[in-house]
Amino acid sequence: MRRLARLTLLIWSLASVALTGWMLAQNPFAAPLVDRGLSEARLALDRAVAARATPDWLIPRLRAALDAGDRPMVQMLSDLARDQGTPLPADLRARADAALDVGMMQTLSDCGACMRDVTACPSLALVAACTLPFELSPAGDAAALIRQGGTWATGGDPDGIEAALATLGLAATAGTLVTAGGSLPLKGAATTLRVARRADALSPGMTRALSAAARSPAPARALSGIAADVATIGRHASVGQVLPVLRLADDQAELGRLARLSEAAGPRTGRTLTVLGKSDSLRLMRRVADAAMAAAALIGLVMGQIAALIGAAVQMALRRALAPAPARRRPPPLRAPYRAMALIRRP
Repeated sequence: MRRLARLTLLIWSLASVALTGWMLAQNPFAAPLVDRGLSEARLALDRAVAARATPDWLIPRLRAALDAGDRPMVQMLSDLARDQGTPLPADLRARADAALDVGMMQTLSDCGACMRDVTACPSLALVAACTLPFELSPAGDAAALIRQGGTWATGGDPDGIEAALATLGLAATAGTLVTAGGSLPLKGAATTLRVARRADALSPGMTRALSAAARSPAPARALSGIAADVATIGRHASVGQVLPVLRLADDQAELGRLARLSEAAGPRTGRTLTVLGKSDSLRLMRRVADAAMAAAALIGLVMGQIAALIGAAVQMALRRALAPAPARRRPPPLRAPYRAMALIRRP
């Protein structure tokens, strides 16, 4: 019985710990722990960026971006210098301001080049600004399907990935009324992936992942998982940063980690990846996440043990309350000499 009682208490303790951990993960009262973890990750990323983006690091890269004519990089480094209060040489500041002071005609010319041929676009930021507005419409998906259908009709090899993404985009557009707009993020993510495919902004690993998803028995479901991470990046960072971040993902798993990074870094996701690099950024996020998981596990363990102690106390109280009352013991009978003496003493 004692072994059975000990085994019962052990099972109760383990079940309490597991149940408490599940409740912490599902209960809305655990949301402050998640928010605190994201806040700590954001602070850790900001500290790491500030420690690395010293003047010796920033100024040579700004000069290189100006020499290469990379306006998005010039904009990002100039904003970083302004936010951190980094003093720039007067000539470098003048060159940066002149490079960023782009006329309307030049912008329209660049956008026209992007819309004619997305592969000739000067930057991925312009792809998002100039090409996505048309591609997000049903006409963009229809044009993609017509383009691939024409390729197939002429005996060419159609792009199955673009056709599958265009079909997913049309289905999400058709389901907008049914889902009360809930399918719009899926539509935007599918279109972004399709444009990234055309702009050669996908790594070989992401191309293989999209190809496998498009050829799976349920392509819409498989592509939706990838599109959900793209939508997360666009929601927390910005639409203009989706393609540069997407280019860094080597596979679907890494795309998910980059989406978690965007939840913490927010609009500074591109800046964080540029300064720290992909490996250091994800490594820092993993350390913060491991610390948060360890803290949550300790909280769950403590609460589980408390629940186990309470259960054991309740079990002992019930056992005592339900136990039968002990029988009243009778005095032992007197032996013969003592019985004789008792009879003599009687009056």
